[in-house]
Amino acid sequence: MAIITRPALNGSHWYSLDGKPCHTIRTKDGKSERNTTLRDARTLNLLPSVTTIIGILDKPQLTKWKMREVAKAAIAIPGPQGEEPVERFADRAIEAAMSQVSDAADLGTKIHNAIENLMRGSAEEPSAEMQPYVKPVLDWMRKVGVKVTHSEIVLVNAVHGFAGRVDALFTWDDGFGKMGILDFKTKKTKPDEKVEAYDEHVLQLAAYAATHYGAEHLQHVVAANLFISSTEPGRLEVVKHDKARLVEAYEAFTQMCAIWRFRKGYDPRPDAQMKEAA
Repeated sequence: MAIITRPALNGSHWYSLDGKPCHTIRTKDGKSERNTTLRDARTLNLLPSVTTIIGILDKPQLTKWKMREVAKAAIAIPGPQGEEPVERFADRAIEAAMSQVSDAADLGTKIHNAIENLMRGSAEEPSAEMQPYVKPVLDWMRKVGVKVTHSEIVLVNAVHGFAGRVDALFTWDDGFGKMGILDFKTKKTKPDEKVEAYDEHVLQLAAYAATHYGAEHLQHVVAANLFISSTEPGRLEVVKHDKARLVEAYEAFTQMCAIWRFRKGYDPRPDAQMKEAA
């Protein structure tokens, strides 16, 4: 489930070739952990995550939202104190603006964990707090006849050099060719406001689906984002992506992989690593 997290967790995500998450590494003194860097990735031959690659895209709507929240926070918090440098005041405004993001991330993590436990067959009932968020998802899955085949698994694409964790892969009615992929996202909504998926959402699903099912089968894959409202408990919006759009998205994503390698000066593909070592 994709959620903006605390600054401490804002580093890029990385995986080893065998699918092990390597988002952080131990500090030299061994007492704590720090975010894995590109330099670390080069040393350890790590693969970037799907979201890390998509991160090269400009996201004007997200940028505008961040700027608006910081401006609102700058008005709400106490102004510069004494001889406080303007840079420090700006930092305080950013911290205040992002505090709500941390709260949303905490709720999103709880919702995600509750759904994950149920998909993995846990007999434990979701807490009363989680019921309004989880029940609509379960009701929709039962209505459609979704049968989850994999939950929270890491997919590795050695050909294009990336990896990532998928929320859920599924089938329904046990019929031939009925392959599906789901991505859960929490989202603040307003009554009667239409919920739409962005380019990065279909790019992410296309990358996962092509890696698991094969790019040649994308035209048979049902891909959907399940947006769970964090501000209107009980509201669930299912955005299903056009299959032709999914095929186009994967082609675009592979080009983004090439651009990412060019911009970073690092080719994580195993074949490229072997040639470099030879």
